[in-house]
Amino acid sequence: MPIASTKVVPRLAEASSLRACLLTIPAFQSTPQLSPYGPSRYILLLDQCTTLPQLKRIQAPLATSGLHSDPFLLGKLIETLTIRLHHHQHTLPYALLLLSQSQQPPNLLTWNTLIRGLSLSPAPHHALLLFATMLQTPFAVPDTYSFAFALRASARLQSHRATKAIHCLVIESGCQSSNHAINSLMHAYASCRDVASMRKLFDTVPSWDVVAWNVMISGYVQNSLPNDALKLLGRMSSASVAPTDVTVIAALSACSQMKDLCLGKQMHGCVHKRTMHFEKEIKLCTALIDMYARCGRLEPAKQVFDEMRAKDVGVWNALLGGYVHNGCFIKALQFYVELQESGLTPDEPTLVSALSACGHAGMLDAGKSIHFYIEERFRRFDVVLGTALIEMYSRCGCIEGSQQVFDKMAKKDAVAWSSMIRCLAVHGHTRDALALFVSMQGSDVRPDGVTFVAVLCACSHAGLVEEGLGYFKSMQRDFGIVPRVEHYGCVIDLLSRAGRPREALQLMCSMGGKVNAVVWRSLLSACRVNLDVELAEIVVRNLMELRSDHCGDYVLLSNTYAAKGMWDDARRVRREMKERQIRKNPAFSLIGSSC
Repeated sequence: MPIASTKVVPRLAEASSLRACLLTIPAFQSTPQLSPYGPSRYILLLDQCTTLPQLKRIQAPLATSGLHSDPFLLGKLIETLTIRLHHHQHTLPYALLLLSQSQQPPNLLTWNTLIRGLSLSPAPHHALLLFATMLQTPFAVPDTYSFAFALRASARLQSHRATKAIHCLVIESGCQSSNHAINSLMHAYASCRDVASMRKLFDTVPSWDVVAWNVMISGYVQNSLPNDALKLLGRMSSASVAPTDVTVIAALSACSQMKDLCLGKQMHGCVHKRTMHFEKEIKLCTALIDMYARCGRLEPAKQVFDEMRAKDVGVWNALLGGYVHNGCFIKALQFYVELQESGLTPDEPTLVSALSACGHAGMLDAGKSIHFYIEERFRRFDVVLGTALIEMYSRCGCIEGSQQVFDKMAKKDAVAWSSMIRCLAVHGHTRDALALFVSMQGSDVRPDGVTFVAVLCACSHAGLVEEGLGYFKSMQRDFGIVPRVEHYGCVIDLLSRAGRPREALQLMCSMGGKVNAVVWRSLLSACRVNLDVELAEIVVRNLMELRSDHCGDYVLLSNTYAAKGMWDDARRVRREMKERQIRKNPAFSLIGSSC
């Protein structure tokens, strides 16, 4: 029974040789009594199965005795392959091969088990393909679990179109009253950044269980809406719904995003009081460490870490990443060494954080050592590790290292291309950066907003005004990218460096209320260079409206007055600084710092 394309089952063409393959298994050859057990005995053996060879030894007598056509045993085989042995290579293709060889139509349990396994695999789109095949198969009627597993796949793919299609099927099947299906729908919409649909689903149901509340709160956090998440947490408390570990983890993530240390401490107190009620102590402590680190409080983060009875790699990653986030790069690298000494193996987030620490600290030798470890451990590193290596070499001033890593990457996404373009730009290789952008356009990767920030930065550093303005227009016209503050900031910096601050001011006026203090300061620096006192006064007034009391704003204005010989105005600005108790921060050096 053909159930999927060769893309889903790469080895489906070898299905006819399955019996011959089974004959080569030693346990099969040495077993004269091929079917000494009934179905219940085989089910018990499958429950104890831990490796793929063991499963094949159990399956061999099933295949020759005819029991493999039993729908329940087939479902049990596929369940073992897709759930218990999913970490082994080739288990999912093998499960699909078994299904394709079945002489009896699979039952609902078998369909759901395989769809679930595929939804958790590295290629979740295969789950949607199999779900579509199930819909086309006679007598195969999906239930709430079928929809939930298919929605999990669409959530991982962030496929809004697939989510809406499955939503229609849920309504047509009458499963819209099932909490399990609706919770899965809300999660899928949240993953697709469709917060409005997620909220609409939640509001249409009169009463919810704790799972639905958790899905909504996590959905808001996932979409960077921490205020909405914490408001919903308040509603949940008013509804007398007891929080679970998932609730607390989501709430701590919201506190991290808002840097709300006060509420984060309250959540910490809740964890302390009810530790025995929470099952996921490691995940809770990881969220606490991340919250304290994001709020700039490393001491309580380290204290939570030290008090933990058991630690996994995720906990170490939270601590290491927190120290990198707060600029304590040397200490972060010490934690990286301690992690390895503890017997744990660094994973991808560990290596990314360690490389970031090396780059910011300028520790090229340590970065090269991590690079060597990555190449020894992984035959080919993925886009995330490749991009982290590019950034590390660039920050250490080794542009050749960045280029070598980029050239060796088998697969490059927009982030990798943008990172390499930016590296070339900041090291003065403007023409190479722009040539690489042209090469990117010739590939199958479409430039995004971050790419154009790198391109505009390259033009700004080289003083290529007309080229930069051309890219700024092309970004909107040819790629449909709406300019953000970062893009405007690059163009304003480009015009300011070229001695055209008035044009920069006109562009800023077209931004409406999007202009932040950083963009105004860029223009103020241009006023100082061009000795444009009138424009400098306009800029400082706008900075004051933003309630910016940065000492540099006053110093630049005072220096502009002094350069023009307007000494009275220069003294007046300095006097205002004293009256407002605005002091110029003394310079300092990170050289020799232990942090």
